[in-house]
Formats: sequence, C-alpha cells, structure tokens
Amino acid sequence: MDGHVLAAQSVATARSTLLTAGTALTHALSGRLASAGWVIASFPPELPDTLLRQAAAGVLSGVGQPFYSIDGGRGLWLDSLAALDRDPHSFGGVGAQAVHIDAPNVTEPPDYTSLLMLCPDPAGGGKSVIADLRAAADQLDEHDRELLTRPVFAEGRAERLHGIGEPLPTFPILDERPSKHTWIRWAGKLLTDDRNTAYLPVLTRFASLLEATARQVLLRRGDLLIADQRRVAHGRTALGRQDQLVPAARRLLCQAKVRFDANAPIHELLRWAA
Repeated sequence: MDGHVLAAQSVATARSTLLTAGTALTHALSGRLASAGWVIASFPPELPDTLLRQAAAGVLSGVGQPFYSIDGGRGLWLDSLAALDRDPHSFGGVGAQAVHIDAPNVTEPPDYTSLLMLCPDPAGGGKSVIADLRAAADQLDEHDRELLTRPVFAEGRAERLHGIGEPLPTFPILDERPSKHTWIRWAGKLLTDDRNTAYLPVLTRFASLLEATARQVLLRRGDLLIADQRRVAHGRTALGRQDQLVPAARRLLCQAKVRFDANAPIHELLRWAA
C-alpha cells in the first residue's frame, strides 16, 4: 500500500497481467459491468486467504485505483467477521442490511465498491442484495424527482475516512451534476433518520421502487462482487442463527473501494467497443 491506496507498482503489475494472461477475464468483466453495473469474479476456493486477497486486488486494479476508505483492515481490505455484539444492520452485523451505496454523505463517494467472500455464513444466510438505482429513478414522477433533488437529506456521520472527499451534513438523493452522471445517494437508513421526517413519504416511495428491482446472490468462498455505485446499490439478507457457532467459524467478508481510472484495462476495452 501507498498510504490508503494500492501502490502504483502493484497496480501496474496487475494491469500488465490482465492485458496479457488475463484477457478473457478482462473482457468478461468489462461486458458485465457495462451491461448490468455489477459483476462477480470467482477465484479457486482452495487458494489461501492471502492469495485470494492478492488476486482480488489485482482484478480491482483492472477496474480503477483500489483504495480503502476506513482504517482497520489488512492492507487494502477491511475485514468483517460477523459478530453478535455489533449493530445487526452494520457491516459485520448479523441482521439484514438495507440496500445502500457506500458513503452517500460525502462529496466524492467511491465509484466502485467490492466485497470479497472468505467464509460464507455456515448457517446459510447473508445473501448479497443488488438493486438498480437508475431503473428505480426512471420510475419517479416529476414531483418526486424534484423533491429528491433538494439538498436537504441527512444520513449517519462521515468520520476518519480516506479518499472520498469531505462530509456532507445534508445532500440531495438525486445529485445531478453538469457534464457528469447523476449520483443517486441512497441508503436505507435515510428512512429511519429523524432528520428526514418531513420527506419520509417520498423516501418510502423511492425505497419501494428500488426494492422492486432487487435480486439476491449468495457469495461463496473466493467470490468477488464488484458494484458500480453510480448504477446499483447493495445490501444483504439476515445471517442464519449464529448463537451455536464459535466466532472464528462465522461469516468473514472483506471490503475495498475503487476510484474510476479511464486508463484501467476494463475502461480501455469499453472505449474500444464504443
């Protein structure tokens, strides 16, 4: 690592490999990200954790500049071992997590987020949920769209973060920036934040539209989920019963972020295809 970003030499080495030995993988990833906004790359589950982390970091280098936004992980990756004493709906909790984008309340949310599964829930729960932000927004009527462009919404806190700009006390849900794609700054926790009470009806309507687009996938050991945050939100279903599992056997998931880089192999392929 170079600070909170993956070192430039590591990124260059990974991209060189993807452009030579990894061309089939790169084409598959670029096609799926372009069409759906998310993709799962599956690595051999028999690889040890260290090699899975390294291989996944290499693939992320093909998408952009990998980095971490929160301290406390192993190099690039923030680990999340399921724990009963955490907020059930948080990263590392055991309850359902409403669909959201990571860091909706900062000036520069991560362009991509990724989840690497090292140990699925032995109790069979914890499916990942993917929902189509743009499809939901397209269903809004003009009145609701106007309400959601107002910079009046609040969600959580943004503290001690890296590489994602400055905190936003309030923000629009539909953040339509000139010459850039619209950010849809969504998090399910907007519905339970008392600061948004006056706008709860429109938030509830958008949440319903978003839920109608959702699909579930069960990540297995070695699966890397990459999500384009300008297009899709992610969450999870509740884990199964954990009280009979020793902590070391519980679900272990890792997270890393990626900043857009037009020179990354996947985006070069998309330019050529265009």
